[in-house]
Amino acid sequence: MTAGVSSTAEWIAHARAAETVRADRLFADPLAVTFTELTNAPLLAEFRDAPTPRFDVLAVRTRFFDDYLLAAAGPGALRQIVLLAAGLDSRAYRLDWPAGTRIFELDLPELFAAKEDLLRKAGLPAPSCERRIVPADLRQDWSAELRAAGFDPGTPTVWLVEGLLYYLTEAQSDAVVRELSALSAPCSVLGLEQVNTDTYRAPWMQDWLAEMRAAGRPWQSGVAEPEQWLAGHRWDATVVEPSDVDGAVGRRVPRTPARDVRGVARTWLITAKLVSTSENQGKARRRG
Repeated sequence: MTAGVSSTAEWIAHARAAETVRADRLFADPLAVTFTELTNAPLLAEFRDAPTPRFDVLAVRTRFFDDYLLAAAGPGALRQIVLLAAGLDSRAYRLDWPAGTRIFELDLPELFAAKEDLLRKAGLPAPSCERRIVPADLRQDWSAELRAAGFDPGTPTVWLVEGLLYYLTEAQSDAVVRELSALSAPCSVLGLEQVNTDTYRAPWMQDWLAEMRAAGRPWQSGVAEPEQWLAGHRWDATVVEPSDVDGAVGRRVPRTPARDVRGVARTWLITAKLVSTSENQGKARRRG
């Protein structure tokens, strides 16, 4: 593992490099390719020689949230974007942002020490946005660091929480969403990924969960009904699963049955908009 880069961030970078070198790629991530070339050149050669479907779900997830971010920050739309647990994410560089877009990347200090060095080695063109890094630990109070970096809680925000929450406990996961909700001005939007609670009970997931525990990156939380959970934080959520996404066509992405079928491991890909307290109460009454 590269100093300062968690095994999770390294794994995601390898997955995005594998997608980038495919002829039918869903996105291109040159930073992930550079990272993999520098840290594991034989692995990158393997990806080039034999495209693998083992990262298809991650590729679909990445493209889904790429599309969410670009739609939210489209012409005349929002300009303040926050990527929580950014890792080696290179969206600030690889996506085409409208003028005036400001992106805050929040992650651990040691991650940024490694990432900034990697960016210099990669020699990528300057991003079309203003990029600001925020060294902070999401398991602790992180809002002060975000504000100090120039974040304006009075400006509508595009949030992205990808590949994070299931590594946190339920209390920590809820605290992250509660904090970002408190920092959100009207018209803010949220992109979020989480798994369901049945993930931890499904027999075919046990080997994977054990592997993640042994690797030091255990999954610890999930949510059964994401719409209700986020409504409690004033978000009106739209929830899909990876197999519902257009990019999943022709990829090895498991299809899941209808949501009323219990005992199925699911990944929630969520987009949501902030609603007023009165709107949220009305939605809750209609659901009841």
